[in-house]
Amino acid sequence: MAEDSGSAEGGEPAAPTRPGLAFNRQSLERFLMIFLFLLALYAIIDQQVGTSFAMLAGSVLYPVFGFGGALPVLTILLLGLATTTIGSVLRDHYTNWVKMARTQRVIRAWSRERMEAMRKGQQTRVQMLMEAQKGFAKDQMEMMTSPYKATAWTMFFFIVMIVWLRLFVDTVLLDHGNQWITVPWSTHVFLPLFVVLMPAWLLLYSLLAIPFGQIVTRILRYVRFRRRLQAMGVPLRAEPDETV
Repeated sequence: MAEDSGSAEGGEPAAPTRPGLAFNRQSLERFLMIFLFLLALYAIIDQQVGTSFAMLAGSVLYPVFGFGGALPVLTILLLGLATTTIGSVLRDHYTNWVKMARTQRVIRAWSRERMEAMRKGQQTRVQMLMEAQKGFAKDQMEMMTSPYKATAWTMFFFIVMIVWLRLFVDTVLLDHGNQWITVPWSTHVFLPLFVVLMPAWLLLYSLLAIPFGQIVTRILRYVRFRRRLQAMGVPLRAEPDETV
């Protein structure tokens, strides 16, 4: 009798594989992002769900950032730094800064050539440039969508921390009588008071967190480019041209 055609010669039969059951990492990440995004929206719409998340997060956040309610400004500052750092790290993980810079340079050069050809009425060259666009269309789409890959993760952490911070201001600080703080532009700021369509504590959180997030993003981007240049053997600083 001949051996089964599914068995390898001199070895064990190969295990049958079913298409569709293989692990798809991209599909799993897409599912998690959509799930976290919807969960974050649900936490915003339903205050009970948001409060439940806040109470659960408080078991970790309060011992680290709470300071017993005695230092509200420091709590807001450190929580903002933590949130923006997590968001910047996730954004850096999902973004290929080197590829993005290369793609942006190609798109700018392509746009200049296309505008020049259209200005001169060179229809043949315009058609050639439109065909050439297909070569980097995928990279262009990836460049446009990569920042949104981390949105669900960052939005979930942001919503949880913001809801906990609101609960912290409305309960802990109220119990300790620390809802009034001093800032550079005012000696008496009531944290629950709405300023520019948002409570003062959220405005202070934004003013402290957003600039720090930009700094962290630039540092991570610099590290990425530095490592890439070192791997390519390119000097980090341009050497002056030697003149004879």
